[in-house]
Amino acid sequence: MKTAGLCILLLIGVVAFCTSGVAAASDEGHIVWVSDRAGDGRLNLWVMNPDGSGKKPVTKTFTQALYPAISPDGLSVAFSTQDSGAWRIHIIKVDGSGLRRFTYFSSAVPDWSPDGLRMVFNSDHDDEPTDTPDLWAMNLNETNLVELVDSPPTADFNAQWSPDGERILFVSDRSGNFDLYVMNLDGSGLTQLTTDNASDYNPQWSPDGERIVFVSDRSGNADLFVMASDGAGVVQLTDHEAFDSDPAWSPNGDRIVFVSTRSGHYDLWMIRADGSRLTQITDDEALDVQPDWR
Repeated sequence: MKTAGLCILLLIGVVAFCTSGVAAASDEGHIVWVSDRAGDGRLNLWVMNPDGSGKKPVTKTFTQALYPAISPDGLSVAFSTQDSGAWRIHIIKVDGSGLRRFTYFSSAVPDWSPDGLRMVFNSDHDDEPTDTPDLWAMNLNETNLVELVDSPPTADFNAQWSPDGERILFVSDRSGNFDLYVMNLDGSGLTQLTTDNASDYNPQWSPDGERIVFVSDRSGNADLFVMASDGAGVVQLTDHEAFDSDPAWSPNGDRIVFVSTRSGHYDLWMIRADGSRLTQITDDEALDVQPDWR
């Protein structure tokens, strides 16, 4: 995934500080996101409580630490970086300790299996066309590397493991535009969930696996939508001329954190799963994007 590959990655992300300690993992959990708020021009990972308090850096030295995914136990974060010249996935503890490289080949945008033992991610290594990723999975101990989808020249990316561990939700352009698909782990049961002519991307399962939140420009600009896990009952969650993207569910599924430019810059906002009680979480000149919540 050379520089051009960032176009696909940013479509799913951007279409691109310290106070009290961060709360221990609980029903509320914590939010990890990407920000340049350190003021050094770098994009690093930060962690905070869901109410916006307790902001602390997780990484400090990366030029770009992107696409964080919190582990099921809430203790670690997998993320992507191109600092070495090619996209690689790293893992770090939420407290900033224990940094290690997970992949040594072109790969990005990780997601954990529910048991925390495997990771699914984008990759264009092996025989894939450059910057046209497919979906791969590998054990956390770096064994059992498996290609889940192999369908060049289409791009298949941004996989999300279902909460029951049985299915993979992902984005593909195999229909001619970006739509959402789901399949079994062995590649069977492939089902197209969205068929709108607009671009649909940034999907995430609800914690109970019953719903999917995603981003679509079907209303004229990027807004959040929610649907049943089988693609039925699509409901528009946000309706604003600003750019809304990067949704992530709360641990109990009652709220969604997301990115919006409605305040004039990229900030984190929160909304109830029914579209009520919109709340701004960050409000400053820093770039705040790509939140995950666990």
